[in-house]
Amino acid sequence: MFIAPVTTIGGTVLKANFPRTYVDVNRAISDIDTLLLDAPWTEPICDNGRSAHGHGVVMRLIQGENIYSSLLSHADFNHRIENYYTPYHAALNSLYNKIFDQFGVAYHLSIHSMPSSVVNANFPHAPPDFILGDLDGRSCGLEFRSHISETLKNMGYRVAINQLYKGAEIVHRYGQPAWGRHSLQIEINRALFQNEQTGEKNKNFDAFRRDIERLVNAGNAFYN
Repeated sequence: MFIAPVTTIGGTVLKANFPRTYVDVNRAISDIDTLLLDAPWTEPICDNGRSAHGHGVVMRLIQGENIYSSLLSHADFNHRIENYYTPYHAALNSLYNKIFDQFGVAYHLSIHSMPSSVVNANFPHAPPDFILGDLDGRSCGLEFRSHISETLKNMGYRVAINQLYKGAEIVHRYGQPAWGRHSLQIEINRALFQNEQTGEKNKNFDAFRRDIERLVNAGNAFYN
């Protein structure tokens, strides 16, 4: 993992240095795809996860294609949980508590990117550049979400709220707005900054990065 202060605004960035295909920290720990394992799983399994689609805490499929040519052992699965998933959440929880203890409130952004093909298929007339998800208001306060949304709109971006991506395990686990703990998921359309075929930065990358800096600085004004 990578933890670094964002010194210009006093925030902190926590970045996982492992791919979500290896273990997905934005899934419930019990979101277990039994079709991926070489022996029956005896622990509880959630019944509303993404494993049915091959996107559990350890993913089985990418775009409908199998990731692995053979099944995984329980030892391999548990290794990923114990050495990657659990330490990530321990670090995030520690940061969250430290900030809350210092200021009496904590604002957390869970940042993701979404394929433009998925966005275009679900929003054929006006595909959004950003989708903000807060579990229909359960993971962050309306004022905070509205501030982020309006800032993006004022910069000319299209924003959707709780459509397609409402939020997953991270905002569910850490968002408690009634207690001053706000967690908002932000999905960014990859076409804004990336050549999705090659994974390389596109010609808009630098301008988009400056807009994200403006968003972060606008957030700093809200926090203060």
